Amino acid sequence: MLAIVPALSQQAAVKSNGYLSFQCNGILYTADTTHARGYAVKQTGTAFLSAANSQNMVINMQWEKLTGPGTYLITKAAGKAEFTINHKTFFLKQSEDYVKVIISSIKQQGPFLLLKGTFEGQLYDKNGNRINITHGKFETIHL
Repeated sequence: MLAIVPALSQQAAVKSNGYLSFQCNGILYTADTTHARGYAVKQTGTAFLSAANSQNMVINMQWEKLTGPGTYLITKAAGKAEFTINHKTFFLKQSEDYVKVIISSIKQQGPFLLLKGTFEGQLYDKNGNRINITHGKFETIHL
């Protein structure tokens, strides 16, 4: 029983779930490592990308039919994307709004597929203000 305690303590010390960063209109935003996740449910192919930091951003994206590495386009008609940056929320408001996610690699962890890749997009807030998301990159280490 005593041999298990150090192993559990060591495992609990691992705080990093992943990495996610992007630029919004040229300003860099980085998620806290414990709040950066890109994953899919293997059985359904539903994919999620979410991240937050304690200062100024929260993002959530979801799309269907993840089948492996490749390019996935999230639009108002197919998926969800919401970025809250500096207390303003931007989303897929118009038909030309999008987030393009490129999955470069996948590793399996139980029923989940952990994703690594890049993303970019264009979103609007409720007042019609547009943001451009560029240089997005993420990697999920574990859930």
